[in-house]
Amino acid sequence: MIKNLLSIAATFFVAINVMAGGDDRDEGPVESLDEVIEVIEPVTDKVVVGELEAQTMTLTNTNAEDEILAQQLAEFEEGLARESALADFQAKLAEEKAAAAESNAAYHAKLAREKALADFQAKLAEEKAAAAASNAAYQARLAEETRLAREKALADFQAKLAEEKAAAAASNAAYQARLAEETRLATVIGETSSGVEITVAAHEICEKTLGLTKYNLDKFTKSLSAGTLYNEGPQLEHGTLFSPSRWDQYFDCVTEIANR
Repeated sequence: MIKNLLSIAATFFVAINVMAGGDDRDEGPVESLDEVIEVIEPVTDKVVVGELEAQTMTLTNTNAEDEILAQQLAEFEEGLARESALADFQAKLAEEKAAAAESNAAYHAKLAREKALADFQAKLAEEKAAAAASNAAYQARLAEETRLAREKALADFQAKLAEEKAAAAASNAAYQARLAEETRLATVIGETSSGVEITVAAHEICEKTLGLTKYNLDKFTKSLSAGTLYNEGPQLEHGTLFSPSRWDQYFDCVTEIANR
């Protein structure tokens, strides 16, 4: 490797010396690199570089050295090609890494969106289930309240109906009792001597008005029914009264009530 570098350095110095004008053996300055190459190629035994007269460099123009130079140049170009290929590979790798990072970021963003959507749907499903359960509980409670309200309303209605029935029955019983009483009071149990009908009502009123005893009333009723009224008389403190007017006070009371 050191030999190769020396060869390249020697060639460089020769080229510089020739372009600078060379020594006294040169005919004139070299105007171009092509002329330098033309000068380098005929060099045989010795080349003097600049003012270094004590130093000499001998270059042997042989096919072996040309091959070595060509090989070195090829290796150098191959190294450059490898470096260029490495740089291209690294650039492409960086691009692929950036693309992969972007793709990975997009993928994770997609996963995050999908997870957020899944979480939202799960929460929505839970809320729907909770709402359905709450609504079912409300409907059940409403149905129970409606049932209880209907049962209470029915019970209240039945109780009120029972009360009304009882009131109607009591009213009817009272009416029937009153009707029976009126019928009883209107019942004719006999006639006075003047032909006035004696009703139970008149009889009871006169009983209270005249202060008749139960014994005399029973005696009067039985005698009146048997048609033996004028064969009987009321029982007084001193005995039975048989005067012709013994029943007149009673008959007058009955007649007065009948004429009202």
